[in-house]
Amino acid sequence: MADLPTEVGVYSFQGAWVQIMPEIINWKTGGVLKHLFTAGIVKGDVNGHLTQHSNINGIATPTLLFVCTPEGTEITEYELLRLRTHSNSREFRSVTGGVFHKSGGATRDTKDFEFKELSPRNYLIDVAGLKAGEYGLLPPGAMMDRHASAQYGKVYTFTVRG
Repeated sequence: MADLPTEVGVYSFQGAWVQIMPEIINWKTGGVLKHLFTAGIVKGDVNGHLTQHSNINGIATPTLLFVCTPEGTEITEYELLRLRTHSNSREFRSVTGGVFHKSGGATRDTKDFEFKELSPRNYLIDVAGLKAGEYGLLPPGAMMDRHASAQYGKVYTFTVRG
């Protein structure tokens, strides 16, 4: 296998390791009316929104991802997401509202993944078994606080073709 990258980031194996550039996440809240009409009992949802219909990287059907994590970060802090596509955008759920509470994590859109640790901070993820669609690898720290007016995060996106 080709020489492994040494810089922090996410890479796809395309005959050689190609860096996946992150896309900026814009956070959108939903369920505001149900929150207002229930006097705050029912909490709203928070969705990560990407402003393009498909990934900007041109990375299609990778079989392996290589992740070099920042110091002090574990691969288990990353989330593999199935992105929901729309005519001109993609999105994923990061916070689900409910009665009296909200739950974090993109559980509606999260996919389990297995990894192999090659060395400290260096991991391989086999994504060959994913169904066709748009996906993203969400690094830790990319979540939105619902009280913030404008927070951004990043996600590393790729497409699996069927």
